[in-house]
Amino acid sequence: MPKPTIGLALSSGGARGAAHIGALRVLEENGILPDVIAGTSMGAYVGAAYAAGVPLDDLEAEWRSASFLRAVKTLLPTIPWSGWTSGAEIVRTLRRAFGDRTFRDLDHPFAAVATDLESGAPYVITDGSLVDAVRASLSVPGLFTPVWLNDRLLIDGGVSDPLPIDVVQSMGADVSIAVDVLVDPGEVHMSGLPYLGTKERRLDIVKTARVDEAIAHKYHPSVFAVLFQMSTVFQRRLCDLALVATPPTVHIRPDFTADPPSYSHVGCGIDAGAEAARRALPALQRVLAAVD
Repeated sequence: MPKPTIGLALSSGGARGAAHIGALRVLEENGILPDVIAGTSMGAYVGAAYAAGVPLDDLEAEWRSASFLRAVKTLLPTIPWSGWTSGAEIVRTLRRAFGDRTFRDLDHPFAAVATDLESGAPYVITDGSLVDAVRASLSVPGLFTPVWLNDRLLIDGGVSDPLPIDVVQSMGADVSIAVDVLVDPGEVHMSGLPYLGTKERRLDIVKTARVDEAIAHKYHPSVFAVLFQMSTVFQRRLCDLALVATPPTVHIRPDFTADPPSYSHVGCGIDAGAEAARRALPALQRVLAAVD
């Protein structure tokens, strides 16, 4: 029986994308090497680097060197106002990782998933510049400016296909491994300004403000908190629908509840990804043994 084609789908998830590195390391240590890879947003970055032959040690060192100041540097405002920042710093980071590589230079077939802003459909990129493709897949709406590529205006792939299981399956994967690092809305600690109850006004001036015990738990979240949670909700919903419509052979879902990673603290994310991959190993090895 011919060797089964192993496909790896890497989800979006921001700083949690560090977990992809830990999962890849455990798979590699156990001789499970993907034949085809698809990634969305941060999953596209990690997947492209792996497909390009960037050693996991180098990739992990790059992530572990992240800091708050480096994160701030990527978010300097830009004009025109189609995104908070132009993404120029992101492009410099991608160029350091990939140089002038194109998809033809990769060790494994790879697909980066973006979203066509005009049609709303996922846009799968499998040719051209690796830097341009990953930059498009990383274009978080409102944060980074959209990218014109192949005559399409593209934004973050997480908007339309946050966990591209369907893409690796369409690339010929017999066994599909999905690494899902998306945030669960219930994990987000929401907060904001105190919610004021009964107010007594005189000449439109608040004279007294009394917080009723019945509403003491309420608050006014910031617009950024609302937008972030909105994105969290719809990406999680899209991912859950994909898991039903195109179920992967093995679903790797790291647990971040004890120590959620951030861009200045990613080591815990790498460790969580490795631990989740170890938990999934027995099931994955059984599947591979059955089809070998």
